[in-house]
Amino acid sequence: MLELNKIEEFAPLCLSCLGRAFGKVGFGLDNRERGLEILNQLEIKEGSNLQERLIAQEIDCSLCDGLISEISNFRDLVIDSFSDFSISSFKIGTVVDKDILSREIEFQLQFGENTGEALKSQLNREIGISVYKKLGIEAKMDNPDAVAIIDTGYDIVNLEIKSLFIEGNYNKYDRTVPQTRWPCHSCRGVGCAKCNNTGQLYPDSVQSLIAHPFTIESSCSEDLFHGMGREDIDAAMLGDGRPFVLELRMPKNRDLDLQKIGKKVNVDNKDRVQASELKFVPRSRVAELKNTVCDKTYRVDVSISDKISIESLKKGAQRLTSTVIEQRTPTRVSHRRADLVRPRLVNSVDVVSFVDGMAELVIRAQHGTYIRELVSGDDGRTVPSLASLIDAKCKVEVLDVLNLHLQEKEEKND
Repeated sequence: MLELNKIEEFAPLCLSCLGRAFGKVGFGLDNRERGLEILNQLEIKEGSNLQERLIAQEIDCSLCDGLISEISNFRDLVIDSFSDFSISSFKIGTVVDKDILSREIEFQLQFGENTGEALKSQLNREIGISVYKKLGIEAKMDNPDAVAIIDTGYDIVNLEIKSLFIEGNYNKYDRTVPQTRWPCHSCRGVGCAKCNNTGQLYPDSVQSLIAHPFTIESSCSEDLFHGMGREDIDAAMLGDGRPFVLELRMPKNRDLDLQKIGKKVNVDNKDRVQASELKFVPRSRVAELKNTVCDKTYRVDVSISDKISIESLKKGAQRLTSTVIEQRTPTRVSHRRADLVRPRLVNSVDVVSFVDGMAELVIRAQHGTYIRELVSGDDGRTVPSLASLIDAKCKVEVLDVLNLHLQEKEEKND
């Protein structure tokens, strides 16, 4: 029910704020038009002109504190914040002083619950429409390229730009680079004499070598590298490669020629790192990749210090085939991994050659198997091991990942 005395307690109001109190009632009118209709009804009911008693210009409104009059200004702030970025869709959000919001709720409750539209809703909608009309880019509620949050009290726009996610496979041939950047332990990435002021333990990584041209082309603020597992630093990643997703945060340029950039990665890093099968993917692909596990096939060169026959070696390899081993967290990673005993299936161990105490083996095993310890035994932390089965000291000298059997995925249950 419209009661003049209740409305007067909050006057003077702009037409938008008056109309917004009934914003969920009826169709076909904007809040200003709805406010004018309400004013007309009040004037008919009271039999007098109420314009001067109730209505103010938007800049002088006591309810929204003039925010409705600032819509064109907020639009310009948003457009200016977008100027350095190539985006095709956006969403508007606003931060409004809590006292203004509290007063609005108090006013709207005079006319019942669930009849009014929130001030922030009108601001978001009308600023968004105004930006669209100026720039011609789509206002999108779900998964936009950019979200502009306007602090209406300080005329500040906080811009959130959707990351770009690029999936591919990488091959690693250089046995001196880790998969991801490895901050120096001494300076924690700041830079010191120990790391030659780079902040990194290793000057290069698969991440840095692949990401570099992408960061230049996209002008992003940061890159993150999400791999489907990782190999040891001194291991090669061969075959079809290891899947990864490269995340580019706050990219200014979203229109990237993946094939062109991928070619540059490969030319610049020949014999070190190669990238293939590049494509854009949604954010959800990162979690999918992290939760994907599969058997892997490895090629290893193993030095055997004790004198044994090839027959003994083949017999030991045969005994490991189709065996579930028990692996306690290896000594070499115990400082950063939980001390657990993990059962792992060894699918097959094949002896390719054995000459002068050096054996070449091809091993297929369940995800998460520590291959070096499967061979060496790690002082009894892996049982059984090749070393225990042939009763000889064994050490992996060279390790290559030959294949990730993605066509035969397992369910991750660690």
